[in-house]
Amino acid sequence: MTSWIVKINEKTPQHWDYARDDGFWDVRSPSYFKKIVPGDEIYFWITGQGNGFVAYARATSGLYEITPGAPPAQWSDVRTGGYTHRFEFDTISEDVVLSPTWAQLQNLLGRNLAAQAGANQVSDPSAETRLRSLFGPEADLAFAHFPVVDVELPASLPTYEKGDDVRKRAQRAIAVRYGQPKFRRALLAAYERRCAVTGCDVEAVLEAAHIDRYFGEHSNHVTNGLLLRADLHTLFDLQLWTVRSDFTIEVAPQLAGSEYAALAGKRLRVPKSSAHRPDAAALGRHREACSWV
Repeated sequence: MTSWIVKINEKTPQHWDYARDDGFWDVRSPSYFKKIVPGDEIYFWITGQGNGFVAYARATSGLYEITPGAPPAQWSDVRTGGYTHRFEFDTISEDVVLSPTWAQLQNLLGRNLAAQAGANQVSDPSAETRLRSLFGPEADLAFAHFPVVDVELPASLPTYEKGDDVRKRAQRAIAVRYGQPKFRRALLAAYERRCAVTGCDVEAVLEAAHIDRYFGEHSNHVTNGLLLRADLHTLFDLQLWTVRSDFTIEVAPQLAGSEYAALAGKRLRVPKSSAHRPDAAALGRHREACSWV
């Protein structure tokens, strides 16, 4: 494997936000990027006066041609950008411990870098180690960026000291509920971007729900998850509805008379691929944990 320093134009620094949230990077010409393969480490660098690193990632695909059916990009210049190729990645860290200048970076790596190139390859193991040292450890949870919106916070949330930015705290709460970006993306793909219960296709309210309790990265497998609308995720975590072995829904007596009572007996929407369907044992453990069953 090897490492790459990929440049983000100083005129569009927001492109990193889009890339991180979507999990891919688009290019106009494959020339600098065609050797990228899954497992390669990617270091994103903002050019210009305020230059420096913004993130450390790992490629999950090689470069491929963008087809009409590919997920749309959010680039500011998407209509005029002429993007032709794409590679996918997972963000590892945005904790930049040290961001040297371009000249300092070349001294650190012990080699010259092409200032005009869209991507610079770094294959010397010691240089790669020095690149990694510029970033903090991998975060246990990666937080997506969302526009700040006015929200009414549930009474169950903790109280805040005067002067706290409640809206930003709400953003963070939403981000936590989204779960690991890689896990959520896998569920979005497996469930064709629709809630497994209602078929809702509004992605802003679709969350990655763990069937078994979340104990770390090993829990983030698509078969241990359901793509659920936010309210149904909450009720699932509270064990107020569960799934039978035949994938039909069973609703707690506490929800009798509510709009959720109508879900009883409804069949769960499962992925077309049998390899991505919910694990029967995990569903069984969730069902057993529901004291009302």
